[in-house]
Amino acid sequence: MTRASDTEPVLPMSKIQGIVVPGFFKPYQTLVGVRFPQQPAAMQRFKSFLGHFADHVSNARVTLKDRRNFRQEKLRRKARRPPKAAILQAIAFSFPGLCQLGVDAEKIPSRAFRLGMAARSAMLGDPVDHEGSPSKWEVGGPGKELDALFVVAGNDRPTVSQCADDLVKRIHSNGAEAYYREDGDVRPDLRGSEHFGFSDGVSQPGIRGLASNKPRDFITDRHISPEQLPTSNLFGYPGQELVWPGTLVLGWPGPSPDPQIAGVPTAADPPWTINGSFLVFRRLVQDVGLFWRTMRDLAQDLALKPGFEQVDEGWLAARLVGRWPSGAPVNRVPDRDFPALGSEREANNHFRFDSDCHQLKLNSQFEDPFPMSTADPLGITCPWASHIRKVNTRDSASDMGGRESSYTRRLLRVGVPFGPPLLDRFAMPNNDKHFGQRGLLFLSIQASIEEQFEFLTARWMGDPARPKMPGGHDILVGQNDAAREDRERRCTIFGQEGQQAEIRTAAQWIIPTGGGYFFVPSIPALRNVLAKGGT
Repeated sequence: MTRASDTEPVLPMSKIQGIVVPGFFKPYQTLVGVRFPQQPAAMQRFKSFLGHFADHVSNARVTLKDRRNFRQEKLRRKARRPPKAAILQAIAFSFPGLCQLGVDAEKIPSRAFRLGMAARSAMLGDPVDHEGSPSKWEVGGPGKELDALFVVAGNDRPTVSQCADDLVKRIHSNGAEAYYREDGDVRPDLRGSEHFGFSDGVSQPGIRGLASNKPRDFITDRHISPEQLPTSNLFGYPGQELVWPGTLVLGWPGPSPDPQIAGVPTAADPPWTINGSFLVFRRLVQDVGLFWRTMRDLAQDLALKPGFEQVDEGWLAARLVGRWPSGAPVNRVPDRDFPALGSEREANNHFRFDSDCHQLKLNSQFEDPFPMSTADPLGITCPWASHIRKVNTRDSASDMGGRESSYTRRLLRVGVPFGPPLLDRFAMPNNDKHFGQRGLLFLSIQASIEEQFEFLTARWMGDPARPKMPGGHDILVGQNDAAREDRERRCTIFGQEGQQAEIRTAAQWIIPTGGGYFFVPSIPALRNVLAKGGT
């Protein structure tokens, strides 16, 4: 059998922004939202600044090298504290921002991008006329739109903040306004976890393609032995699906009905958009106390029913996520969390839904000692409404077709939490001095806003009957539009002997408070097209 790797393209790493390939996965970030000047002379000066800033944007080659160096140094040091590394920077533009730069942005064939997130908010399930509606957003709502979004990322807060300070000074000195600025920092108590306490980003896809002409210089390392065909053609780490670069980058091969074979290139129209991508920014406030109080109350009610006697809030929350807080999948360890599994990258994503999973031979000496997942097509162990099953059907078919339909919906998450952790996870608002000031700076990379981010949010997470069978809403996300004034959401879970129970709640523990749709240009496009107004 021919390996898919034999046909993977060499990507122009010096042209693609590193936030797109391989992605920024830094523990500290600062977002700087910019509004362009209105006076022609000031705008011309700011364009000149953009041309110079192109030299400071981190390209894919630099970002991948930084990641590889980081991993090697961390292994050598065997330290919990990450080593210092170069600052990474990126820039993206809204549709109004591109128009002000004088380029033919109206030719970009994305209606969602042209309209913007605020105009599409109701379709995403956001409230229309109360907390969470665009009229109340802190950034990106009516009158608060951004023209550009800068991202500064690194391994320590002081260095990132200093770089962001310098950037803001340059923005102001060149006539624009840094209208919005916010820091996103990894949780100091639970590194890699979001504020509800669950390990985040465990199931990121891998990116097919090579970084150079050197043999096997893969952008995403391959950890499964080539003897394990076809599995080694499909995954980086066990369970880490490899997606064709056109899933994220315009102008490159996208998915096809066979995930081992490249599909047609994703459209790059107008031509200067080649090697670019779309970035979705969503500022989500998390009401941690409300989430865990709801889990506790629902679990107490469930415990009165046959088959659910041992249920507590941790068990219930894990079923709604599909993983335990450590990242261990419930398909592999249904009864309790298993931190050793959750932290093991060569095992924590190795599971299926519709079929049994088996031991894999890896390129390393690692032998998976944890229980293997067994077939769960009906969602008895991992409910169909769980977050991980809503956004990635893995080996299961869906309303869009066979298992390959998931590949077309994958996106790359590059965001980070913001705000301090809540030490008492059941705390009421009056006992939480930072209430409303913690959450997630959600950032995702995709080639299509409509077919990836919006599809997952509105069609799969927000629909009780999709992607397969009427399992309910993705209750974790908490912003699903149930077409009811009280916005009640529901899902089905199962007890120890297959007993069925329905969970219902109208509690909104995730509130959108800002966001926008942005285009991430290639570095040559930034320097030679956007900075020169399309000339």
